Amino acid sequence: MSEIKITILRDDLYDNSAYIGAHLCLPATNAEIQDALEKARIDDEHPDFSVVDYACGQDYLNELLPKKASLYELDYLARRLAGMDDFEKIAFEGVVKIEGAPDLVKLINLTYNLAECNVAFAVYNDEQLGKFYVDNEFITELEKVPEKVLQYIDYEKVGRIYREAEKGVFTKTGYVVQSEPDIKVVYDSTNIPKPDDDSGYVFKLYLIEGCFEPEKAKGAWLKLPASEAEIASALSEIGVASLFDCVFTHCESSMPCFEDVFSESEDIEMLNILSNAISKIIDSNMGTKYKAALQYEYCTDLDLAIDIAQNLDCYSFYSSLCSPEDYGRHALHEASGLPPEDTAFKLLDFRRYGEAKMKEDGVKSTDYGLICRNEKEFVFEFCTRPQGQQMGEM
Repeated sequence: MSEIKITILRDDLYDNSAYIGAHLCLPATNAEIQDALEKARIDDEHPDFSVVDYACGQDYLNELLPKKASLYELDYLARRLAGMDDFEKIAFEGVVKIEGAPDLVKLINLTYNLAECNVAFAVYNDEQLGKFYVDNEFITELEKVPEKVLQYIDYEKVGRIYREAEKGVFTKTGYVVQSEPDIKVVYDSTNIPKPDDDSGYVFKLYLIEGCFEPEKAKGAWLKLPASEAEIASALSEIGVASLFDCVFTHCESSMPCFEDVFSESEDIEMLNILSNAISKIIDSNMGTKYKAALQYEYCTDLDLAIDIAQNLDCYSFYSSLCSPEDYGRHALHEASGLPPEDTAFKLLDFRRYGEAKMKEDGVKSTDYGLICRNEKEFVFEFCTRPQGQQMGEM
């Protein structure tokens, strides 16, 4: 379940009307966070970004979370929120309100200080609090007061005195007070845990023997790309001779675009071929271009995904361009060699020119930037060449 939904925007692209940044649901995996940064065009050369449009499961946090925040700190907070039970969520709202306007580091630390909280459910004001304390005999000073005198107790006054003394607060669920006012500091803004340590794969499959009773079948995890030895070890654990005897019941990918794309009967050896190709692409820092090419081709087919990976140089990718206007300026500069300060750049309607050039050049907009096919020949090895249509029209 997503605890915090955000949009991230690169600061210098904020005013570009075609730029939408990236949406991200937290908690997230390392791969999902990296994918969002790629979509938002945030990298070492353009590291500055803002977080906008917070939508938190606990809505009182929306106004507290900062625009300038570490995604990994936000993810840390989201993971702490996701692990809370109902009592802890109520207590957390109370301690946040007690603190006033805690920063992100303090919010994270407050999640570790909920055991010292007490909650009086359905107590929403001083009068109800006073009656709650009197009825439950929490006020020792009233132990010897006759029962018939207690009916004249000013519950509102009692509640106010104790609330102010205890520094408690009312929330939408009830009254919250901390029995231990000193906050235990667990996170010091440097010891941030990363979202997940499980990495080093393109796909992670849970393999079982392909049988009629899968719930009784032995299984094993296999990370792809895998060597022959790693495959043999998984097959031995399952008790089968080859990958052809297996299906997978669960598939995770370090590339979010492949989540829930492939069926359990997919050819596992072909998935390993794709994984090897993608690993080489990532090692060459071309992962973002590959994702854009997959979108360009509307690819949900394993064979085509492999062919795209092996023909990535057949695409021209413009990660810094967001709009037809951007492409128009780029196209004019490429065609004329004129500098951006030339008068021509002031007189041309770049939106209309860019739209015309994008259509002419077969350029499409993707989540990762603009992309098109170039003049290099696309070699089909695993899928069939489309008849009567060009790649990118499928």
